[in-house]
Amino acid sequence: MKTIIERIAHDYKLNDNDLYLIQYIIDHSDEVIHLSTHQLAKKTFTSATAVIRCIKKLGFDNYNDFKIHLQSFLSQYYLKEMEILSHENFQSIKDKLAKIETGIINQTKDFISIENLQKVMSLLLQNSYIDIIANDTNACISEYISHLLLSIGKITTVYQNRDKQLWLGLNVDTHHTVIMVSKNGKDQHLLKIADILIKRKIPLIIITSHKENALAKKQALILYGVIHDEFENLKDMVFYISLKYIFDLIYSIMISENLQQAKELDQLYGTLYERKDGSR
Repeated sequence: MKTIIERIAHDYKLNDNDLYLIQYIIDHSDEVIHLSTHQLAKKTFTSATAVIRCIKKLGFDNYNDFKIHLQSFLSQYYLKEMEILSHENFQSIKDKLAKIETGIINQTKDFISIENLQKVMSLLLQNSYIDIIANDTNACISEYISHLLLSIGKITTVYQNRDKQLWLGLNVDTHHTVIMVSKNGKDQHLLKIADILIKRKIPLIIITSHKENALAKKQALILYGVIHDEFENLKDMVFYISLKYIFDLIYSIMISENLQQAKELDQLYGTLYERKDGSR
C-alpha cells in the first residue's frame, strides 16, 4: 500500500525539495495551519518563495487558501488508507472509523462556500414550510432533520413516496422551500420533479454528491456531499455522514439566527410533554 507522500507525489509534479516540505506538513499539519510562510520555511530549511511555489503545485490559490483547506486536502489521502480489512481487530476499526468520519466532515465543510451557504440559509429562513424530497436512507436522515427543524418552528415534511413527490412538485407554492436529496443525482423521477420545481420558480436546494451528475447541473442552489468509490463496503455510509453534517450545519445556523425563539419553543414543548406524561 502506498504511503500518503507517495500518493501525493504520484498526483503532482513535485521535486525532492517539495516532497521534503510536504512530508513536514503531513507530520505537523495541526501546527502548520498556524504558521506564516516564513515560519514554515524556517522549520523546513527552505524559503517563503519555495513554500508558495510548492503549494501552488498542489492546486492552492495562495497560502491562506492552503491553510484553510489543508485538513480537507490531507483527508482525501488519509481516507484512501482507511479500508476495513477482513477480521480486523475492534480497536483498529474503532480508530479508523473516527478518522473516516472526521475526514468526510472536513471535506464536506470545504465544499461549502460561505457565499453559497448564505444563499441556502436565506431560502430556508424566508419560509416557514420546508419540504424534503428523498428516497431510502436519505429519507431516513431527512426525517432526523425534520424533527430538529420542527423543534424550532419550521414545518418540515419528508416526501418519500414517488406519487406524493410528484404531486408536491405540481402543487407546492413559493411559500415553501424544497430540499431535494440524491447521492448519485441520476434518478429520472427526481430529475423530472426538479425541472417542474425550477419551471414553477419554487425555492429549491439540491444536495447531491460532489462528482458531476445530472442533478447538480440544474439551475438551483447546490450543496455537495462527499462520496468515495474506493470504499467498497463503506461507500454508502460516506455520503450519509456528509449529509448529516450538512443538515446539522443548517440546524445550527437556524438556532443561532433565532436563539431566543428556539429556547422558548423548547421550554414550551418540555412543559406540554411533562403534562402529557403526568409527571406534573
